[in-house]
Amino acid sequence: MKKRTVNYPIRKTIRFTPTEIEKLEILLKRSAYCQTVSELVRDMLFKRKLTLNTRNESLDNTLVELGLLRNELNTIGVNLNQITHYFHMQADPKERLFFVKEMLPYFERTNAKIEALHSLIEGLKTLT
Repeated sequence: MKKRTVNYPIRKTIRFTPTEIEKLEILLKRSAYCQTVSELVRDMLFKRKLTLNTRNESLDNTLVELGLLRNELNTIGVNLNQITHYFHMQADPKERLFFVKEMLPYFERTNAKIEALHSLIEGLKTLT
């Protein structure tokens, strides 16, 4: 990160309690632009817009579950595409019936995953 080279010729001293310093340090860590506590306090004093980087940790588990569901649905889709390909290659109706029966468990798994996806989305609605 590039350091600012602004000259501040007048020095003022401020006293803080240890808890106030801790709060300032936490704000400084979350701040997008301020590099020192002095810079942070100046920005706060003169009511400049503070940009804070925040992270919603409550969504971490949900995002992991969504990623796993996406991978599982993708795998099921690949399997269904392969079965469909073999289905279209067969001319005999009995062999086609075999491939149709082969697809049924994949559709059931897909429905279960879609239900899990809907419940995750409902959970997200309650978080916002």
